[in-house]
Amino acid sequence: MLLSALVSPFLSAWVDRRHIHQRAVVTSSMLGAAACITLALLPATSQVGIIATIIVATVSFDMASIFTASLLPKLAHGRAADTLSSVGFAAGYGGGAIALILATSLIAARDSFGLSASGALRGSFAIMGLWWLIFSMPTTCVCMGTASTQNHGGTSTKELLLFLKKIFPNNQSSHSISQFGWLMLSVVTILGVVQTAIPQFSNVALETFHLTPPQLVQLVLLVQFIALPGAILIGWLSGILGRHRAANICLTGWSLVLGLAWWVGSVPQLYALAVLLALVLGGIQSVLRAMLAVSAPSGHHAATFGVMQVGTKLTGFFASLMFGWAYMASGIPKAGLVILLVQLIFGWWLLSRAQKKAANT
Repeated sequence: MLLSALVSPFLSAWVDRRHIHQRAVVTSSMLGAAACITLALLPATSQVGIIATIIVATVSFDMASIFTASLLPKLAHGRAADTLSSVGFAAGYGGGAIALILATSLIAARDSFGLSASGALRGSFAIMGLWWLIFSMPTTCVCMGTASTQNHGGTSTKELLLFLKKIFPNNQSSHSISQFGWLMLSVVTILGVVQTAIPQFSNVALETFHLTPPQLVQLVLLVQFIALPGAILIGWLSGILGRHRAANICLTGWSLVLGLAWWVGSVPQLYALAVLLALVLGGIQSVLRAMLAVSAPSGHHAATFGVMQVGTKLTGFFASLMFGWAYMASGIPKAGLVILLVQLIFGWWLLSRAQKKAANT
């Protein structure tokens, strides 16, 4: 995670300078898929190799996510951007669920294939790598149009500084944050909560309700499959009501999830809460990314999502730290959810500030 945070802004700025967003998607995806397949082939004694391939796969995934998001302004505009973003997230949830079913089915039926537990796990890594590789191939066939003619800095560092000046211009009053800057701050704050809440919900479910691994997989699959139509629904609402209203609907849902989680006392209630979470899980991510894509300074789309990636990891780290602190201080697994709710409301306030700033310009 640290390596990804250090690399992504500068690599994203370099991609913007070279206008190679599509090539960057393909390269990072191929590298990540190859790392997953290599992980399946390495001997158990190759500890350094195993660690290295995990790092390469994880960083490649982060880079592929950044560069894929940076393609959105090249592929769609206006309402079409909301539709494409939401359908993309929906397809991701569907594809992720199918890949998870294949991997867990192989592990569950390993005796039928004559595989050991280690061999089945290796097979699941291979499935992951091949799945990633196959569904990245169509990216090479899409026509993205002509390259941008936007002026760029002489180096990646200058390019990144040029982009940051657009977010925090130094020629304004004491409130020297642009509308796009407020939007960026709100997005990273909210997505930091989202990315922290998912694993923490799993931890709370395990420690509070003592779910077995198969039950946890079922819960994850339930969220995946419901998040698919949920993302499409939010994309449709975004096109009709506007992005900010759609985001407000999602944030209301997230606030309810974090608030109601405190009162969940049974497994059926946990599943009901998971359904509500799934309905707004993909929607908030797709609508916020669409906001950034259409508001990003021309020629700086990769840098936009690279900085977003770093900011999200930083706010996610802070949220995780505070979650753990609340848990440790109180001894109650659910106590950290209050911290996440406070950060979510703060991000919501930042988003409203960005909306007001846009209305006044």
